[in-house]
Amino acid sequence: MRHEEEAQVHILEMLTLFWLFFMSATFLIRIHVPDAPSVAHDAALETTGDDAFRYGLSLEAEISGENRLSELLNNGELDEACLLLQNQIAAGKEANCWLAQNSGTAVPYGNTGTPAGETVTVHHLLAIDENSWTVTLDVWNRGGGA
Repeated sequence: MRHEEEAQVHILEMLTLFWLFFMSATFLIRIHVPDAPSVAHDAALETTGDDAFRYGLSLEAEISGENRLSELLNNGELDEACLLLQNQIAAGKEANCWLAQNSGTAVPYGNTGTPAGETVTVHHLLAIDENSWTVTLDVWNRGGGA
């Protein structure tokens, strides 16, 4: 081969490599990579659950106990304890309430519903006399939207 022909072959090689690189880059750019889910959605649900717990723990007991929530649990008024928390869930959100005493299995009390979307679970452990209560709220947006 002559020198001119070798130069033409190198130019064709370079154009081919450029074309391969360009097409590879185009392919990679077209791959859809979903955005990471927003933590603000989960934080709003978690805050709603925490606010309900703070409300139940801040109410004074009617007869005896440290607070209204502890009083209801200690007296075996489990549906009332869950309703106290569920009634404080922010507008547009709902929650299921689960209670477990000591090392028992959690059981739903109060109003129960079926979540319409993602849920956030908020747990609190309460020590009342010789019992330990695990109180759990599964919180979700009404209608499943944000």
